[in-house]
Amino acid sequence: MRITWGATVFALAVVVAGAGSHMTSVHAAGQAPAANITVESFPALMKTISSTQTSLRAKMKENNLADAAKDAQIIATTFGDVEKFFASRSKADAVKWSQEGRASATAVAGALAAGDAMKANTELGNMAGSCKQCHGTYRDGGPQAGGYKFKDGSI
Repeated sequence: MRITWGATVFALAVVVAGAGSHMTSVHAAGQAPAANITVESFPALMKTISSTQTSLRAKMKENNLADAAKDAQIIATTFGDVEKFFASRSKADAVKWSQEGRASATAVAGALAAGDAMKANTELGNMAGSCKQCHGTYRDGGPQAGGYKFKDGSI
């Protein structure tokens, strides 16, 4: 099931971003690798993380921990693609934050699978901290400014 979820999210991100590239291989974790993520297609990854996190939190409130754990795995897989994007641009700080986000999302999934919602909430907080650091360095704008974008000169 993990392969199906990751591949589905990846395919959705590619379609939403309009990248139109094809997955040609599978990396060691069993997930399709990020295919040439561009600055233009990158927002699809952020939207996947955001919407899936919203879904995860709603499922946790409903005490549907098994499905919430699946959402956490989607987030972890997506953070892996975010890491590849920043690694291809030699942004060591963002790679580190992406790795921390992925590790936290994986820990959320594990905690939820074990029925430990308190630990999952703690790890969600850790994940949010990684997001905040990266956004503070790389993200500019907001809904009032016509949307988010990379800070000038950061990428």
